[in-house]
Amino acid sequence: MSKTNKAVNFKELEDDFIKLKVDYFYDRQISYFIYLKETNEYIGYCDLRLNHSLELYYYGNIGYRIEPAFRGNHYARRAATLLINLARDFGMQKLIITCNPDNEASRKTIEALNARYIKTVRVPFWHPLFPEERNKMIYQIDL
Repeated sequence: MSKTNKAVNFKELEDDFIKLKVDYFYDRQISYFIYLKETNEYIGYCDLRLNHSLELYYYGNIGYRIEPAFRGNHYARRAATLLINLARDFGMQKLIITCNPDNEASRKTIEALNARYIKTVRVPFWHPLFPEERNKMIYQIDL
């Protein structure tokens, strides 16, 4: 990640339909609650991890979860787009985004972001995701 001297506003992000409000910022991870802009109704959460490490390779730089009642409306894609723009503001050059091979909705979200598929990997036994998650599809977005 390159250095940036500009101030980056990350406390609240929004588009035409959703807004992200900071839950916490700790150890180069910013986590957000996602709300519908029109009704202020909570619909999920997302986070941006602002570094690259072997452990994060399996988690990815962006994570999201939309509550079941609100799925199918492309809110995860909208939230991820806001986080991608924020990562760019922080000077990141690339992002890794992962999903489980059987999570079709997440895969479609990642592909809608124009992420490039890298490969499917086995999660190593030492990783915190193991043994609940055995495989991850790895995608990359160049910023």
